Amino acid sequence: MKGSRGLLRWLVKRPWALGAVLAVAIAGVVLGLSLGHKRTSATSQSLGATVRVSRGDITKTVTAYGSVVPKQQYTFTFPGTKIKELKVSVGDRVTQGQVLVQLDSTQEELALLQAERALIEAKAQGVPAVIRERELAYSLAKANLENTTIKAPFPGVVTDITQATSATENWSLTLIDTSELFVEVSVDQLDVPSLKVGQRGIAVIEALSDKTFPVEILKIGGRAITRGSSTVVSVTTKLLQVSPEILVGYTARVEITVASAQNVLRVPISALVRSGRGWTVMKVVDNQAVSQPVTVGITSDLWAEIKSGLQEGDVVLLNPSRTTTTPAQGAMPPQGTTPPAMPGGGFIPPSGP
Repeated sequence: MKGSRGLLRWLVKRPWALGAVLAVAIAGVVLGLSLGHKRTSATSQSLGATVRVSRGDITKTVTAYGSVVPKQQYTFTFPGTKIKELKVSVGDRVTQGQVLVQLDSTQEELALLQAERALIEAKAQGVPAVIRERELAYSLAKANLENTTIKAPFPGVVTDITQATSATENWSLTLIDTSELFVEVSVDQLDVPSLKVGQRGIAVIEALSDKTFPVEILKIGGRAITRGSSTVVSVTTKLLQVSPEILVGYTARVEITVASAQNVLRVPISALVRSGRGWTVMKVVDNQAVSQPVTVGITSDLWAEIKSGLQEGDVVLLNPSRTTTTPAQGAMPPQGTTPPAMPGGGFIPPSGP
């Protein structure tokens, strides 16, 4: 005690020494606070990016790609040597019954006259078998004559006229029916169970990307096929609004809304971690990432609905790393940070939100 009083009197008599002691003390406090802040910041940074659990809306959409196809299509084939008059050009719109091509009919007219005379003679003879034979010959000759005039079986557009080549003497003419248009798309097999005939969505046609066109699922294919590394099913959607600016063959994207939820707890899809047959997130508790089991509902490309396991305001890691996690009691250790497929099928989460 006496030593302390002596030191105090010594410092009072020497103000410069008292100032030095105070400066050292303050510097020590500041250094301690700085080191503590750095340790906290380092802990936060080591966990990576985080996000708070919040409420919002989720819409699950199935997106598929394909092209515009007509209601029906027909290709006529005829010998080029018999063409008398070609009455249409590529791009022409025609009506049902309109003449497209007129072929030379000289031989067919002669054959019909001969068949008619033979039928008259057979009837005069009165032999039933002969009469029947001549009737059939007459019907065939009449049909052959009619076929020399090629008419449109339905209203549509002439899309192709191919002339004879060295490999064939035949010409061809293709007519498509555009009274109704459809978009045929290939849907991933995991998304097919969520689709139903009658569901509606939109089509975005690449050549007309500033517009959207309503569509309705008309048919879901009965078999899956492998294309590259994917297994897909053909789905036909009907364009509910037909426009002359939509051409057959245009590429298109179809989006069908298959599920939605409003004002639900949600986290970015990249916060999910596959754990056995379930899902976990890495919940931040006291600057530590703890594996927290969750029940997942509806998912979209960006969000996952959380039905249980988290509360609004909880903090979870984005793109969690297993090196900084501590399993929660009773939780299974994470099996990987990129789940192979979302609950309900049809979605493989991206690596980021």
